[in-house]
Amino acid sequence: MVGRHRFVLFPLLAVLLVALTTACTEEQVTPAPGTSAGGSGGAAGGGGSGGEEPAKPPGEPQPLAVQQWMVSSVSASKDEIIAAVVDGSFELPAEGAYLGVNWAVHVPGENGALIDANRDYIYAATKITVPEGQRAFARGDTVVAFYTLGGQARHPGDFYHSRKMRVPLAVGAGEHLLVVRALGRRNTPEVELWTTDAEMVINVADSTPPDLVVASSEPRYLGVAVLNMTDQAIGGVSATVLDSEHFEETSVAYPSLSPDATTQLSFLLKPKSAISAPDEKLKLTLKLQGGGLTWTYEQAFEVATVAKGARYRRTRLSAVDGSTQYHAVMPPSVVEDGKKYGLMLSLHGAGVEATGQAAAYSPKDWAYLVAATNRRPFGFDWEEWGRLDALEALDDATATLPIDSQRVHLTGHSMGGHGSWHLGVHFAGKFGLIAPSAGWISFDKYGGSAHPEGAVGRARAASQTLEYVNNLADRSVFIIHGDKDTNVPISHAKQMFQTLQPIVNDLEFHEEPGAGHWWDADGEEEGADCVDWEPMIAKAAGITNDLTPLSFSFKTPSPWVSAQHSFVTVRSCTSPMLDCEVKSAEAAGAVTVTTTNVRSMIVDGAALTAKGVSSLSVDGQVQTLASSPIEIGPQDGKRPELNGPLNQVFHKPFCFVWDDDGAAAYRHYAAWLLSWWSVIGNGHGCGMPLSKLTSTTKDAYNIIYLGVLPSDIGGASLPMSWTAEQVEVGDKTFDQAALAFVYPAGDRLGGFITVAKGYEYLLFRYTPFSSRAGMPDFLVWSDEGLISTGFFDADWKLDAAFAEGL
Repeated sequence: MVGRHRFVLFPLLAVLLVALTTACTEEQVTPAPGTSAGGSGGAAGGGGSGGEEPAKPPGEPQPLAVQQWMVSSVSASKDEIIAAVVDGSFELPAEGAYLGVNWAVHVPGENGALIDANRDYIYAATKITVPEGQRAFARGDTVVAFYTLGGQARHPGDFYHSRKMRVPLAVGAGEHLLVVRALGRRNTPEVELWTTDAEMVINVADSTPPDLVVASSEPRYLGVAVLNMTDQAIGGVSATVLDSEHFEETSVAYPSLSPDATTQLSFLLKPKSAISAPDEKLKLTLKLQGGGLTWTYEQAFEVATVAKGARYRRTRLSAVDGSTQYHAVMPPSVVEDGKKYGLMLSLHGAGVEATGQAAAYSPKDWAYLVAATNRRPFGFDWEEWGRLDALEALDDATATLPIDSQRVHLTGHSMGGHGSWHLGVHFAGKFGLIAPSAGWISFDKYGGSAHPEGAVGRARAASQTLEYVNNLADRSVFIIHGDKDTNVPISHAKQMFQTLQPIVNDLEFHEEPGAGHWWDADGEEEGADCVDWEPMIAKAAGITNDLTPLSFSFKTPSPWVSAQHSFVTVRSCTSPMLDCEVKSAEAAGAVTVTTTNVRSMIVDGAALTAKGVSSLSVDGQVQTLASSPIEIGPQDGKRPELNGPLNQVFHKPFCFVWDDDGAAAYRHYAAWLLSWWSVIGNGHGCGMPLSKLTSTTKDAYNIIYLGVLPSDIGGASLPMSWTAEQVEVGDKTFDQAALAFVYPAGDRLGGFITVAKGYEYLLFRYTPFSSRAGMPDFLVWSDEGLISTGFFDADWKLDAAFAEGL
């Protein structure tokens, strides 16, 4: 350990350390309708995007050769290296002992291969020289992070070894120490470096394209990762598809690209006419321009066409962040005009593409098969952002396909089997049949990681599947598992079956003798039986789901996770530390509702009157029936979309904003988070200095202020205060600490992250983009760990009853 910068892996904050992409139509990405390119101003010293910049002459990035690395490996419990890297005291080792481990020379292998090691972390260090006028970027597979500028700047690698991701390195011309932290016991880490004189790099290797379907001229989005290679925020960015043989010219505007960061941008593909033939590659040209850039940047691209009726990729703009995401669609074997079809939503396992998941099924004559993506093949275990992605895919499918909403069913395999349990218990009312295959139950049951206690545990309560299985009481459940599965033990299926037996009336369990994790009992039939199990499919085909039952029991961990069931929408809970429950019973046209820990809700009066309900009582109070929403309890304060916890600020398009005169660490932190979100979540986000923030951007994005003082943003009404040296929460003052919290800003959420001067390295211990990184409404942490955390009450006030460490 080195000085005060020791990294302590404490129980409640361990997940904060991340260890383990003719006429011009001017269109703004969904987050900010009406904002034209250049609306937020250019980069410092630059003008708006006027379209007069010349195109960048073609020039391939040049490999930046590394002749040798100094390498070592270390167990997490004995890692003294990371502290030295972060505080800037790390020096390029010679051969032999340094910081508690032995270092050796390694000449990089094919594709920049480093070494294998049976330890937690592999370290590689070298000196790189960037030529004058050039900038550097990197590919790091099985890599946790790259460290530059004496450890002040860090850049994510790709845990999952896709070889697609690229990230800028925050270094200019000259010699620099580069340190790589990689994972042991996995694929051999690989590192490749390049230099370029370009200000922007369009990484088409990391793209999210649609398939264009024959006979359709429907516009579709294409997502591509883009690297801002400069140390300035680039404002007024336009992502343009140039006019061509097949596509109209379109342009999508973005307020600002963060310095030294990778993020995904969306390009709008607008065919000039209906697609005429399958199995073609339609050529197009992408163009980027922005305020302050010397050049515009163009990149050739091709989009595939598919036959009508074939399986295809459908892209959409995500309401979470405005990025382009896709789901795979397998149409019914025959589609008749005017006919409604069922829908099977299928969730894939770890490392599987949605297209591969859909390909494991045969076409059905009665239903569409829709396979969601989870944002990446590994993604988020179908929790939090994975859950949101699945629900978006379902919403898009039901809105654009001829779907009978009463015949929607949920299934999935492995990680997707867990996703079926997870979405199934929290959104039981959406699905007629829930059919997990080889699904694990929860993190604490699979892998043995204990669920955290207290406020942190409440922020992640949705993960505790077994706590919410009563929501499945009126559902049909079909469990599938191979009895020789060594990946996900069959004990998970057996435990769920035993748990559900007294709860679910329509419950089946198929245990395939001798089968492992992935199996196909009859290889002659189309589809893999472990997911396309005919008895399960036939059962789904015969189920019709009542979307508004009058008798039910519903429990939710919080409205921010799941708020609606049948005719009831929970608006807010009295205590954030407890589940909210609604029970409804009907007799002779009279509906009686009782609640526990529900502060406010809305009853769908139209659904009740349509079913002939004659009277309604809620918690002993008779309500006046009407064919309109019936409001129960106070409707102000917290509500589902403005509820917290802290991660919810990232559930809508977001933008990091830092003080122009503040520490460079905040800008580096924004670059780390945005690049991490791109790498792990195929996501988009913006970043800019405070001087470039406009009311238009504030109206369109959730703003997360980094190191900005309350006085600079009119923060007198905020429940917490801070200076450059300390933070104050309630009547407690914390020195040498960091603070993060979420708070409403009108009809949007805002975020605030700050740290005491000199302790900026603490920022990087909070990285929210993980299926297990959910935190409460606020947290304070230091070198000693998480020292205070909790929730605001339903009126967004600090309440010691919901806080720890105050």
